[in-house]
Amino acid sequence: MLHDKTTHQASKATQQNLTRQVIRGACVVTLIGILLPLFVFNSILSVLFIRSPLKKQKWIDIGGGVVELYVWQAGIFKSSAVLINIMFDDIHFVGTPIIWGQTSVPNVRRFKSPCAKAGAFDCLQLHRLTGLVAGDIPSLLAAQNAQSAAKDFAMVLKILVCRCIYQDGGAKKAQSAVFGIPFENTKMEDAVSWVCAPHTHEHYCQVGYFLNANSINLAANEVALRKALIQSNKNFADGSGMRLAARHAGINLADNINGTDMLPVLCSKAVETGSSFFLLGGKEGIAEKAGKALEARFPDLDIRGTHHGYFQDDSEIIEKINNSGATILLVALGSPRQEMWLAQNRHRLDCRCALAVGGLLDFFSGSIPRAPLWMRELGLEWIWRLIQEPKAKFNRYVIGNPVFLFRVYVLKQSIRGL
Repeated sequence: MLHDKTTHQASKATQQNLTRQVIRGACVVTLIGILLPLFVFNSILSVLFIRSPLKKQKWIDIGGGVVELYVWQAGIFKSSAVLINIMFDDIHFVGTPIIWGQTSVPNVRRFKSPCAKAGAFDCLQLHRLTGLVAGDIPSLLAAQNAQSAAKDFAMVLKILVCRCIYQDGGAKKAQSAVFGIPFENTKMEDAVSWVCAPHTHEHYCQVGYFLNANSINLAANEVALRKALIQSNKNFADGSGMRLAARHAGINLADNINGTDMLPVLCSKAVETGSSFFLLGGKEGIAEKAGKALEARFPDLDIRGTHHGYFQDDSEIIEKINNSGATILLVALGSPRQEMWLAQNRHRLDCRCALAVGGLLDFFSGSIPRAPLWMRELGLEWIWRLIQEPKAKFNRYVIGNPVFLFRVYVLKQSIRGL
């Protein structure tokens, strides 16, 4: 019985590989046919410059293996010659990530990838374009290796779309600003390390906010909120809107630092560092449900207390937070109330760090489902939020997003000096 099952699995895997090869071959032939005039043009141009049309460049894949790829020596769209490598099965359309930009083989630690060969496209490219943090590299590549040819094709399309929308803005500045509001351009692990840091040299609670299109719109009309954002200890760029704004401001963003993707990473780090939480916000019972869900997922997590967001007496809540001994406070009161509340009360809080996290507790309590991964990969989670809460989110997204895009357009023109 076990032998039959193993044989069936092997047969299924062989069939999937054969299907991939057929589809890959058909795609290569089609693309080469479409690009044939360009190939002829590049070849003629190379001959005129007395060069061979093609040359090979050496790259490495994520495992440290050498990958030799063709490139046109003259003409346009020079990297299109990689289709020849795919046609000869030197590499795949989708496979092990190639470390583009290296012209020599550096001494790197080898990374064991489940993918058989390097690929022109991979899931890490997609996540890097949108700044998505949705799992560790081995897990992402294992899932990529197991996906169907149709999903390979969909992933390539998503990468091409995201390259058009979220292409690099320019320099990688650690500390940047858009619309006059500063933010940290950082990786997720660095942001989490800051939240869990002792902050013993500080005299009051450190405050972090997540900057997104909505908070930028609100800050444009509310002076007090703008002041609070400017005076925070850290602001993190959150969402596709901020990525677009940064691109037009000449800034190449690192990770998309949003509270929902941060929390699982933060919980793991909190267990490691001995940090503890207090959850404040949401409707009656939401914070408590979120706390229980997080403790079930992270058994050693220390959640000292929870409270809903419908309170009148600040002093009573602050006393409860301080008496809990929690080192990290998550405030989910919605914008701009949560930012204003922290700005007004940070000097009264004994916790080391506090974050304004919006609807985070709703997600982790299970009351509102998270957007599917494919929507998050394209930076379209806001559409999912709008579908879930059309009345509550109408102004924020249907009206707010076009307003924000107009602000981005004005920002771009001002930078260009027009």
